[in-house]
Amino acid sequence: MDSIDLKILEELKADGRKSFNDIATVVGKTEATVRRRVRNLEDDGVIKKYTIEYNIDSKPKTRATVKIEPDFKEIKGILKELIKIEEITDIWRLSGDCGLFIKVEIPSIEQFNPLIEEKISQIGGVKIMETCFITDIIK
Repeated sequence: MDSIDLKILEELKADGRKSFNDIATVVGKTEATVRRRVRNLEDDGVIKKYTIEYNIDSKPKTRATVKIEPDFKEIKGILKELIKIEEITDIWRLSGDCGLFIKVEIPSIEQFNPLIEEKISQIGGVKIMETCFITDIIK
């Protein structure tokens, strides 16, 4: 095994589906040379298998928007506390009397009320005005 084989292994480790042609470009050899070297690495037992990484938590999440009327005297503290809540993915401060608009993502709809009751509503100066569940993302 030489430095070319090591470079090939690094490329395959980063992306096991990378084409021999793309690897050849990176390592400065021909596609046929890379193909032959990979086959030799497989035959020698250096490459034992190709695998994938996956996200086990890939099932769809429940998303909702929440309009909040904040006590503007406490806005800095409110924002500081909202930022800490991991289920909140976006926070928008709107103009005029519109207040705050947040987007939340939770694993299931059953976890929505506990999120509102135990986390968001517990923040001083927060009044929940409206909640809407996102049913479809168009763009």
